[in-house]
Amino acid sequence: MANAGNVSILRPLLIIGVILAGLGIVLTVICWLFFLHTEVVEPGHELVINDKPYFVGHDGVRDEPVREGRIMLWRTSSVDEVRMTPQSIPVRGDDFSSRDSILLDFETTIQWRVVDSVTLVKHFGSEWFKNNIHNQYLSIVRDAVKTRTMAEMMSDPNVAQQVDDQVTNKIRELVKEQKLPIEIMNISLGRAKPNPNVLAQMNETAQQEQRKKSLFAATDAEKQRELE
Repeated sequence: MANAGNVSILRPLLIIGVILAGLGIVLTVICWLFFLHTEVVEPGHELVINDKPYFVGHDGVRDEPVREGRIMLWRTSSVDEVRMTPQSIPVRGDDFSSRDSILLDFETTIQWRVVDSVTLVKHFGSEWFKNNIHNQYLSIVRDAVKTRTMAEMMSDPNVAQQVDDQVTNKIRELVKEQKLPIEIMNISLGRAKPNPNVLAQMNETAQQEQRKKSLFAATDAEKQRELE
């Protein structure tokens, strides 16, 4: 009789336990589907988390990035994935006047890397280059180019390297002044090319000079035959 009594007492408790366990699983699935998501850190990247919890917890950008592994977040929270390995930005510069007033075009490249992902996201955002560097960079390149002739920029590798170094140092000063968490590794202006209109004029001039030479040669040949 005692055993039967114990079983009759335990059975409701067991049923309640099963029901509660089932409810726990259902609630976990609901939270997972509707309130939570996971993010994975890719190699060479960091995740900057901006917490926006549904109920309780810290609100705002976290002081430390996530550097590896997987993390679970509220769906309302946002994530900025920041590449930490070196990368390059191509910047085109057109119609930069040389010292001899020839318009030159450039396909420049800036090599850089992030040194502090949290500061970059929190204080400068994803458009940091456009907002803080781009216009000043073109101005610095323009000032450097106008101190050199077209021939120097196009044909003298030593001059080209000097201009690259000059621009690199100026941009590094600008980055330091604005406290951007960026390291400028290298800047290359590439090979200078005359503006298409200037190049067309140069080609036309060369063709005219060639026609003159051909005309002079033909005239000299005709005179030579007359003398014979």
